[in-house]
Amino acid sequence: MQNKILRAVFLFALAAFLAGCGKHPAPSPAPASEQTFNAVQYFQDFDSASPELKTLANRAWMSIQSGAFPDALKSLEELDANPALNAAQKKSVADLTAQVRKQISARAAGGQ
Repeated sequence: MQNKILRAVFLFALAAFLAGCGKHPAPSPAPASEQTFNAVQYFQDFDSASPELKTLANRAWMSIQSGAFPDALKSLEELDANPALNAAQKKSVADLTAQVRKQISARAAGGQ
């Protein structure tokens, strides 16, 4: 029962994130040092994961969304070290980790 509730909350949060809150004018292009993170596959791979793995995955994503990339990297490394990950989840974590590292490098190069 609790797993169904957690899944419903997770799916609702994902849908709200993807849907937005209405129509907004087209955003200006992101500066070269800013990167849009692609986490669709990441969330799909953790959709049926255990609550523990979902918590770690969500913590990493919230750090990314808030711009706390060192914290995100730490959470992703903790998640990657979990032996319960399947191959698809490991790949998603590795892909997102690479995106975070690229963003950290871009910020360092841009002096942000």
